[in-house]
Parts: sequence; C-alpha cells; structure tokens
Amino acid sequence: MGAFSGSGGTKIVRYLLDTNHCSYLQRGHPRVVAKFRSLPPGTEVLTSVVTQAELLAGIYLASSARRRRELILIYEELMNEIAEILPITSAVAEHFARITSELARKGRPIPVNDLWIAAIAMAHNLILVTSDTHFSVIEGLQVEDWTQAEGEEA
Repeated sequence: MGAFSGSGGTKIVRYLLDTNHCSYLQRGHPRVVAKFRSLPPGTEVLTSVVTQAELLAGIYLASSARRRRELILIYEELMNEIAEILPITSAVAEHFARITSELARKGRPIPVNDLWIAAIAMAHNLILVTSDTHFSVIEGLQVEDWTQAEGEEA
C-alpha cells in the first residue's frame, strides 16, 4: 500500500502531493497541515515536476512583482519540505500511455497534467494525495484526500 519495507521490516509510506495539496499547505489549510505535520518519521513526501510547473505557473500569473516575490518565498519554503521532485521517465510514460488508453476506452478522460501525475504515482508505487475526485476512475491508483477527516468521503 504505497510503502516498501525499510530496515527491520518497517513500512515506509511514500506520498505524492498533487498541486491542490501543495497549494493547501502553502495557504495553511488546517487539516492538510495537521496531517502533514503528524506523519510518522521516515514517511516520504514527494511531488512531481508537473506539480512544480503548475505551482510556478501560478507564481508567474501573480498580478504584481511584489506578490510574485511573496509567492516565491512560500513556494521555496514548501519545496524545502519535499523529499524529492520526481521527473517524467520512460517508466512513467508507459503508465501514462496505459492510463490514457484505458480512460479513453471508458469514455472517462481527465486533464492531461493529472494523467502525468497519476502515472508518476503509479510508476513509483506512491499514494497520491489530492482532492480531485476524478482520479478515482484510474484503476490501481492509491489516493488519499487530506482535506477530509479520517473515514470521511469527498
């Protein structure tokens, strides 16, 4: 379940933050921040180059140079908390192609950037942390929504 055995057989949980959860952390969403801060030692929290690009695009869209500087500081603070920014690789591309074709056959397309994010999560066996419900149509993708209380459904 999004984990692998560490030394001594302990399970290390690995999460991939979607753009919305990175934004929630940056804005101080109480549930998301509480969950992030309460993760057990050894938990890995990662994000993708796709999310990085979306966050940076948001900074460039800021209405003033002053606001861009503020957003850059908030972005850098968040990136210091992230273990790694995962790239798109050949393995990710294979997952992307499979997911895209499966959803096309089902007539259930989702945004392209979200397909890449899902493919990265699946290629690395990560739990995707997102509040976007359309990810639920991707078979085999593990998803958590930290904006919801434990056991609560979106």
